[in-house]
Amino acid sequence: MNYFMGQMMKGKGWKEHLARGRFDVGGATWSLLHLRSSSHQIVIPGLAVQGVQAVTLAIEYSSHCVSYGPKQGVELDFDEMGHDHLLIDHRGVCRAFCPRRYTLSIQLPSIMASLADRQCLFTGHSNWLTLEGYQLGYPEGSHYEVYFNLRRESARSLRVHVESAYIRDPDHPSSRPMRLKRHEKIKGWLLIVKKLRGEPIRRPVRR
Repeated sequence: MNYFMGQMMKGKGWKEHLARGRFDVGGATWSLLHLRSSSHQIVIPGLAVQGVQAVTLAIEYSSHCVSYGPKQGVELDFDEMGHDHLLIDHRGVCRAFCPRRYTLSIQLPSIMASLADRQCLFTGHSNWLTLEGYQLGYPEGSHYEVYFNLRRESARSLRVHVESAYIRDPDHPSSRPMRLKRHEKIKGWLLIVKKLRGEPIRRPVRR
């Protein structure tokens, strides 16, 4: 990496943006305070008999909730869009700040706070998906897709990592909706309980 590139990328990491609590781009300041790590306690009926009064969810958010990455084989042109758009994710990949994703992200804390009451869909990978309904300014039938994973930290706590969140672009060929089977879902509270207990989580079988 040459000196110019090093200077351009300095201070552009997601953790650094979060530490500042804002993203400055195009002469505007976008607050990131709502995407800082936070803890949320929930009470799940039935767990009290096991001596667990409440479960703590330690929630953290990825830069993918407010940025988009390069298309396959094509690098993002920051000379054209402006180097103030640059955001480097946890894998060291250069991404670009996305005002549309940012605006949608404002609702993420409330979505994750209600995780126990939400339907969670199997993705076929190591993460899960929950959907938020109609969003103002987007086509009818579109959904805000929130992808997350869960990791057990103790008998009473889970770490929730929100990996990405966006609405698919119906006009973009690479953004075709996922073929998710609606019966392949699990209630959030049950997902949380199984993760706490270290139990396997299997896809429900259609009968």
